[in-house]
Amino acid sequence: MGLLKKKKKDEPSEPIEQVQGKDGGDPKVVQAKPKKKGLFKKLIILLLILGILGGGGFFVYTKFLSSDNQNDLGYQPGTLTHVSLPGEILAFCFARMPDLYDALVAFNGEMDLFEAEIARIDAVATKYPDQKKIADGQKKIWEKGRDSLKKTFEKLEKPIKETFVLFQVNQAAGQEKIDETAEQMILDAGDALKKAQEQTAPLKNAMPKAPEGMAKGTLYKIKKMFL
Repeated sequence: MGLLKKKKKDEPSEPIEQVQGKDGGDPKVVQAKPKKKGLFKKLIILLLILGILGGGGFFVYTKFLSSDNQNDLGYQPGTLTHVSLPGEILAFCFARMPDLYDALVAFNGEMDLFEAEIARIDAVATKYPDQKKIADGQKKIWEKGRDSLKKTFEKLEKPIKETFVLFQVNQAAGQEKIDETAEQMILDAGDALKKAQEQTAPLKNAMPKAPEGMAKGTLYKIKKMFL
C-alpha cells in the first residue's frame, strides 16, 4: 500500500500526450503545450498596431491641424501672399490687434478667389476667342472688385507700419495709438471685406464642402493637404 501511494504521488499533475517515435518504437511521453501562446502574440501585435496609429494621428494633429501650429504660421513672412507687410509686423498685429490680423488673413483669401476667377475667365476667352467680348465683360467686373478690395488694404498698411514702429520705440505711445486707431482700421477693413465677400459668395458655395463629423472632417483635411 505504501508503494502504491508513493507511485501516485510521483505522477505528473500536467496532462500528457503520447507521441509515437520516428522508428515506430515506444511512444514518447511529452507534456502538452499551452494553447494561449498564439493568442498572446496576436494581442501584442494588436497593441503595436494601435500604438502606431495613435502616434501617427498625434503627429498629423500637431503638425498640421492644431490651432497653435496654425497661429505660428501667421508669423512667417510670405504666408499672406497679397500682403506686403513683413513678418514681424504681422506678428505684431496678431499679438496687439488680433481682429485686424484676422482681417488681413481674410483679405488674402478673398484676393486668391478673385485672382482664380479672373484666370478662369481668361482661360474661357482663350478657348472661345470668337466670344471674347462676353468674357471681357465678366472679367472687368471681377477686376473692379479685386482692385477695390486691394486699394483699401494698401491704405491700411501705412498706419499699421507707423503703429508698429512707434510701439518699438515707445510702448506706451504705441499702445495709445493702437487704442485710438485700431477700431477704425478694423471697421474699414470689415466694410471692404463684406463687399468683396458678397461678390465671391457664389464661388464659395460652388466649392465642395468638408464632411461633417470630427473623424470625416480630419480625414478630409489630411486628404486636401496631399492632393
